Amino acid sequence: MKKLLLFIIVALSLNINAQTTIFAEDWDGNGPGINEWILYNIDNRTPVGPGGIDGEALSFLIQDAWTVLSFEQIQGANSLFEAYPAAATGMEGNIIASNSWYTPVGIANDWLVSPLITIPEGATNISLNWAATSLGATAFLEDYRVHLSPTGGSQVANFTTLLIDVNNELNTGNYRTQALSNNLAGTSIRFAFQNDGNDQYVMFLDNITLTATVPLSSNDFFANNFKIYPNPAKDVINLATSTTLIENVVVTDLNGRTVKSFNLNGLTQAELNISDLTSGMYFVSVKSELGVGTTKIVKQ
Repeated sequence: MKKLLLFIIVALSLNINAQTTIFAEDWDGNGPGINEWILYNIDNRTPVGPGGIDGEALSFLIQDAWTVLSFEQIQGANSLFEAYPAAATGMEGNIIASNSWYTPVGIANDWLVSPLITIPEGATNISLNWAATSLGATAFLEDYRVHLSPTGGSQVANFTTLLIDVNNELNTGNYRTQALSNNLAGTSIRFAFQNDGNDQYVMFLDNITLTATVPLSSNDFFANNFKIYPNPAKDVINLATSTTLIENVVVTDLNGRTVKSFNLNGLTQAELNISDLTSGMYFVSVKSELGVGTTKIVKQ
């Protein structure tokens, strides 16, 4: 009985590492949306505009600390704006903008605070990623900081870790990745973007993600990559994948004994004959280029 229990525990707890998007926001409906973020307009300054040159009209659109704008709104306020820069990977559709062009002149202090995000236990290679661009000429490139609240608190005082201090963000676009400590695994955090530009112009952010390598159980890995049917099965089971190549399949009984094996040599689908097995429960272990996944089947 001890051997049986040990085998079941091992078979069901094999771990596969998979890169996972823990959080995403693109302001186009893929994410929680602006209502779940917290805005702090600490400077409480007045944007220039609305009249005057095109740049003033765009600045005047941003009345809060950060404002979600569509491409059409941006182009309507600044006819010189033709397209998001390609180097700002993933910047498209709606973006979120912040302004540092005020009347009278002054330093911005505008915060964009994320929702509370829980990082899974065992996560590694944790990183915060975002697309950014300044809109001004070279003399008016935007400055901003990215902060971390390691306790998950949402007040400015809770953001005790400065992740990066960006000076003169490129007006040709940028895609940034900031590594976070693996010690954050299993905790709940927030991050924040702080516009601290001084009499510059407007900056855009988009495609904000938090990613990590997260251990998946062998069962989860199987479910994410393979289909097996029918289950229960009488004579044959069909195995298929659209994400990897299958190297071999091993069928074991509840005592851990190998009762069937199939060498598939890189196939993506196969029909496996199990007609000679006695009725009962079995484990099917599939080895692929991505890793090993295990599931249970019932032989009728």
